[in-house]
Amino acid sequence: MIRHTQGETMIKLLVADNKKLEDNDILAAFKNNNIEIAKQVESSEEVLSSVKAEQPDVVLMSLSIGGNGAFEAIDQLRMNYPRVGIVLMLIHSDGPFPRRLLETGASGFVSKNTAASDIAQAIVEVKNREKYISPEIAQKIAISLLPGGEVSPLDRLSEREMQVMLQLSQGESPLQISSRLALSPKTVSTYKHRVRDKLRVDDTQEIYALAGSHGLVYR
Repeated sequence: MIRHTQGETMIKLLVADNKKLEDNDILAAFKNNNIEIAKQVESSEEVLSSVKAEQPDVVLMSLSIGGNGAFEAIDQLRMNYPRVGIVLMLIHSDGPFPRRLLETGASGFVSKNTAASDIAQAIVEVKNREKYISPEIAQKIAISLLPGGEVSPLDRLSEREMQVMLQLSQGESPLQISSRLALSPKTVSTYKHRVRDKLRVDDTQEIYALAGSHGLVYR
């Protein structure tokens, strides 16, 4: 574990998740590494307004956040606040890791069942402009690259298709997605059909189940 002395500057953290982070082990690891939670928010819109107001060093973000979603929030952060580090946090890492997530613009990748000390280390590393992948996620990525290794079906999706898939799995209607992502209803319908075809699922409930099995949304 990376530990900091009391004389060192605190790392200011914004947590973006639709469930409040209250895990005592994680909070203790944050304290041991001089990580201070400035604020906890639940939507992409709150992420952007809070980054402007709080000026955090790092954002710890779940893909399950509401509003326009994590992909849109990451795009806006990279465009408007390039010095703010982003650690993407899956809800769990039970299924194969979607390698598509490595292309989002985040610099760190952990899950809620990553060891608390490793989550803290990810935040420290990303604050220092480094990259970090938790050990269990790194192992899944390595296995997926081996001949016959399990590959996530979500890697068949483009970034926009995954964005629409996440919105669908959170119960958003095509009309709501159209409004949020500034797309025509016809375009959203096209993406929805592509998602179903590529994932080989029949309905939104199966999309939700698949997203949940990959730790992208709460089950």
